[in-house]
Amino acid sequence: MTLPTSSRPPGSISPIRTLRLRRRLPVVLLAILLVNQVFNPARIWVGVMLALAAMLGMAYLWARQLRDHLHGTRAQGGAWILAGDLLSETFTVQNQSSFPALAVEVVDHSDLPGYKPDWVATLDVRGTQTYPRQGRCQRRGVFTLGPWELRAGDPLGIFSVSVEYPEARSILIYPRAMVLPDLQLPRGDAAGASRTQRPSQLYTTTVASVRPYVAGDPLRAIHWRQTAHHGEFMVKEFDLEPSGDLWIALDLDAAVQQGDGARSTLEYAITLTASLASEMLAENRRVGLVTQGRLIPPQPGQIQLWRILEVLARAEPVSGAPVTRLLDDLRPNVGRGRTVLVITPSTDPVWIGHLLQLANQGNAPAALLLDAPSFAGDGGVEKEPGDAAAASAAMRGLLAEHGVPSHIIDSGFQFRPVHTITRTRTELRTLSATGRVIRVEVSEEV
Repeated sequence: MTLPTSSRPPGSISPIRTLRLRRRLPVVLLAILLVNQVFNPARIWVGVMLALAAMLGMAYLWARQLRDHLHGTRAQGGAWILAGDLLSETFTVQNQSSFPALAVEVVDHSDLPGYKPDWVATLDVRGTQTYPRQGRCQRRGVFTLGPWELRAGDPLGIFSVSVEYPEARSILIYPRAMVLPDLQLPRGDAAGASRTQRPSQLYTTTVASVRPYVAGDPLRAIHWRQTAHHGEFMVKEFDLEPSGDLWIALDLDAAVQQGDGARSTLEYAITLTASLASEMLAENRRVGLVTQGRLIPPQPGQIQLWRILEVLARAEPVSGAPVTRLLDDLRPNVGRGRTVLVITPSTDPVWIGHLLQLANQGNAPAALLLDAPSFAGDGGVEKEPGDAAAASAAMRGLLAEHGVPSHIIDSGFQFRPVHTITRTRTELRTLSATGRVIRVEVSEEV
């Protein structure tokens, strides 16, 4: 999969350049001296006023030069980032004025958690300074880089200068795939019946049995070797092959979520979904995703994985959207012979009936139950494991009564990073000999 490069043309929004009076005392003092000179003339006051005026004039000229001739740029090292990756940016500050910039403060207003690229630069006349910054992307989601600004001033601190860059750029951080427990999900079959229910006249690669020919059997199903052996026409019956298609129904209902931040049912569910999609797609299976408001039909390949990861990166709790409605929305789209996996912290048994309706269509249902009470602290103290697991265990028992396999994931489950995900991005590189800019496809594993 070819991903777009992170480089982008400079924004069309011009920086906002501001010069402010930081200290009023020199101006007030100059005004007092001027009034005093009018009513009580003295040569000494003239000298003091001239010195003070020269100081103010020089400070103003210095600050104005910095206001008009300080420039900054920032460039991001990669656009497609997974949770846990390092975000790399390069800040460049240029001083094109006729005065040195003794202290230029770079102040960033990005909302990426844990990322503070602020720093202070000292620039000579016509000087340039480049500063690379890195930060760990702690969690998935949509964040903004910027706005940011340069702050400076004259050496006496009388005037302050601000060069603001108001443009903010969105950054999407994808959830990372982790190692899953051995789930052993059931697999639907292409015709909507399990292999043990009945043989099929559909042509697959697996012969279940042979039987005598009856009127209406296709000639291509005749087993010639068995016909010669039995002395009568025998036809082949085929096993239905597993479909391999997987629908993941991710419950984002805000009413059933528990916990905060990374230790929450929402984040665990998203990590489980990303991990399962990565694992199944690596096995060349077709995977689809349905959440409250989003539906991605099953498709194979790495492109499908990035589609699913993008939806998961933007996922937020949805109010007034129970898992029962999610399953009802899936029913007309799921078809037959698919595996349907529900990932939910809901302990309302009503949704089991809606899942069984999908099973009645010839699909193979399964469930991943997030043990919601184990994520809910009481005054910072978690509930006893036995109490926490009771509701989920009851749900698992109900599912087992209907032949639906399920697994319970509690807050104590430790995720470990899984295999790497391959991605390709385009970089712009400059040839040192000719100065020509070329596009280079870079493959990397994350």
